[in-house]
Amino acid sequence: MTSIVKVIGVLGFVICLLVMYTTNHGIRGIQKFDPSFRLLDMRFHYNSEIVKHTFKQISEGGRIAYKKYLLLDFIFIGCFLITMITVSDILFLSQPIKATLYIVCVLRALLDIFENILLLYMLGQYPEINDSLATICSWITTFKFIMLYIWFTSIAIQTVILGVNSVKRYL
Repeated sequence: MTSIVKVIGVLGFVICLLVMYTTNHGIRGIQKFDPSFRLLDMRFHYNSEIVKHTFKQISEGGRIAYKKYLLLDFIFIGCFLITMITVSDILFLSQPIKATLYIVCVLRALLDIFENILLLYMLGQYPEINDSLATICSWITTFKFIMLYIWFTSIAIQTVILGVNSVKRYL
């Protein structure tokens, strides 16, 4: 990946986070309709009752805001994928490890995309909520987080290894 794509991706990641967490185009916009609102896609696991309750609590205006948030989230997913790959490239020299992490990063992004599509579909179908679809969406969210945790753990372990090797060189 070229360095300009990496810079744009990382910058886009930061901008998306700022918009999603500090403006009315993100969570704050949805919380205007329900101050206790929590994103479904940021929970490790949930059930259809939580989906129904969440959609009911945010009312029609909140559901519209949630749809807009999820559309913005598609941009975030791409930028986060580029950021994850950029960090992996910086920390890992071994091509087999990089390749494995790339697969983990892409799987996380694909799961996130599928999760957003299902959430948008369910928002569009509200007040009807398919319990099976909500359960599938929740499991997709869970597996998305597992991919993220695998990546974070790999990054943390590699950072420690690099730190220990740096200290060894100075001793």
